[in-house]
Formats: sequence, structure tokens, C-alpha cells
Amino acid sequence: MNFASQRYFVLSSKRFFHSLEHALVSFALTAPLMMLSACSSTPTTSHSPSDSPMSADSSSRATSNATKGKAAKFALIINGSPTDKSWNQQAVKATQALKAKGMDVAVSESVSPADAERVLRQYAEAGYGTIVAHSFNYGDAVFKVAKEFPNVNFAWAGGINKTAANVADYDQPFYQGAYLVGLIGAKLSKTGKLGALYGFDIPVCHSMGEAMLAGAKTVRPDATLTSAAVGNWDDVAKAKEAALSQAETGVDFWIGCGQGPTIGQIEAAKTKGGYATSYVGDMSSLGPQVVALNLLWKIEPLFSKMIEDIQAKKFANRYYKLGVADGVIDVEAAPGFKNKLTREQADALKTTRAKIASGELTVPFVPK
Repeated sequence: MNFASQRYFVLSSKRFFHSLEHALVSFALTAPLMMLSACSSTPTTSHSPSDSPMSADSSSRATSNATKGKAAKFALIINGSPTDKSWNQQAVKATQALKAKGMDVAVSESVSPADAERVLRQYAEAGYGTIVAHSFNYGDAVFKVAKEFPNVNFAWAGGINKTAANVADYDQPFYQGAYLVGLIGAKLSKTGKLGALYGFDIPVCHSMGEAMLAGAKTVRPDATLTSAAVGNWDDVAKAKEAALSQAETGVDFWIGCGQGPTIGQIEAAKTKGGYATSYVGDMSSLGPQVVALNLLWKIEPLFSKMIEDIQAKKFANRYYKLGVADGVIDVEAAPGFKNKLTREQADALKTTRAKIASGELTVPFVPK
């Protein structure tokens, strides 16, 4: 290699290594920013699965009927599993119905109250116009984040009529269904001693036990109620222990408020004998021989009403109370018990349900 060639090689090598050094420095500076952006973009979600792929025509029709703009993006936050046969599964089922109508739906599952604020904020930043926080324990996070995003519509499962300009509360008038449960529970119980377990002794829960007792007394005046709060929505072991303690006093028919309390009662009934009531959905597969009744909450009409009110600009400070009269709250015999109810019991359910729906009968609401 001659001198000119050597000089050209040296200069070219210097330029190459200088370019390589510049590239490495740039990557070192930008990589952390790229990672940070990726970690904070959108919430981790499990989108509600569609029942089956829609054809192009049906998809087009559904989309044309859906709410336009931000409100057409609907997010749901739940505190447990979407397959719990109860509170969370019924809510996810409702979002699937919205998705079938063409809405953009997202679901975040097993979100702890401590993490709710972050997830709510990320959904709002991602352009979701309607965000439902499906737990009483999400209340503080909802009202805090709602102040930061006044143009986003929030809703929470408070059941205490606590609202804001862009926050709706929705009741769970399970007490109406609990009254119907009492009609059957009083007949199935051998002792007349009824039991109620609540995740927390909040109005929605407390009123359930009192309404069941009121219904029971119409057919069995000597009926009594023993109730307790577990202090947790999901602790099955603690709930079973509490239900077994109630069984020792003669309780042999239960109603629960919360997935954990209800599953605990089902387990206690299987151990000690007696009957339990499903909470919000059909939980009879957990105890086919002991789950006599299903207290059902059909949530899709509630979510659809929210969307309708947002379209009509009537969402501000709304407190939704959809119950038996709206076809949202109902009670049915569990699959294994449909043939075990007497004609008299089945007629009592049907007749009393109709009276509640028409307003002829007002179920007492005892919040505390």
C-alpha cells in the first residue's frame, strides 16, 4: 500500500469510528426514553372477547348505531377475575354486549384499589370517553382522577348517591331481589334462622339482609336474621369460618353480598347442611346441591343507559337505580332446584316480583 493509499485508509477509518461512536452515544441517550414511553403509554388490558366474528355488513350496521366520538370508547375496571360467575363476570358480559353494538371496549381485571388511580388516568389519557370503575373501593380514585379530566365521563359502583359533574354513581338494589329470596328461604330453612354475610357493612349489603328477613316474615313470622361483615370482598376462607359460626347457632339458609362471602357460605352449607343464594350471577356450579336460588344483576341495560345519557348530555350528577321494575334485578331457582320448588313457592315468586315491578309493593330499604 503506497503513502497516498495509507493516508486515505487512515482518514476513512477515523471517519467510520467517529460515526460509530456518535451512533452509540445517541442510542444510549434515547433508549431509556423509549423504554419509559413504552411503560407509560396505555393500561394493561384484557379486551373483552367477542362471542363470534361479525360479518362486514353486521359490523357496519353495529358501528353506525354506536355512540360516536369519545363516548364510543368504553373502559371497565374490575377488582377480580372476569370469570368469577358473579360481580365481575356480569359486568364483563355487559361490555361484550356493548362491543357487539360496535363500541370500542377495554377491560382491566384484578385492579387493586391502590392501583386504580393509575389505570383510570391512563384510560383517560388514551381517549376513553366513558370509564366505569366497578367497585365501591375505587371511589377515592375515581373522584380524584375525574377532577383532572373534566371532559371524561366516569362512573363507580358506590350505591350511596355520591356524584359529581362528570361522575355517576350506580345503585345495586339487590335488596329488592333479597326480599324475593326471603320468601323461599323461609320455606327451605328448617330452623327459621337466616344468615347474611357482607364483604363490608355498607348500605347496599346491609339492606339485603334486612329485606330478606322482611320477605321471610311474610310467610314465617318467627324468622330471624344473623348477619356479619367479613371485611373483604374476596376472602373465602374467612367467610366460610364466619358462616360456620353462624351455622353453629342454627342458621341454615344464607344470602351473601360479595363474591368471597357468598362462596364461603356455599362451602359452609356443603359442610354443615343448609342452602345458599348466588350473588349477582349463577354460582350454582360451585355447589349444585346447596345453591337454591340465583340473585341476578343484568348490567347491560345500566351501561346502555349511561351511554344514552351521555349522548343526550344528561350524565352530570346522575345516580342510576335500575331494579326489578327495569328487568335488571331478578331472582330465579338455580338449575338444580327448578323442579324442587313447589307450585306455591313458584307462584309466590312470580306474583311478588310483579307487585314490586308495578309499584304495588315497595320493598323496605334499611341501609344501616
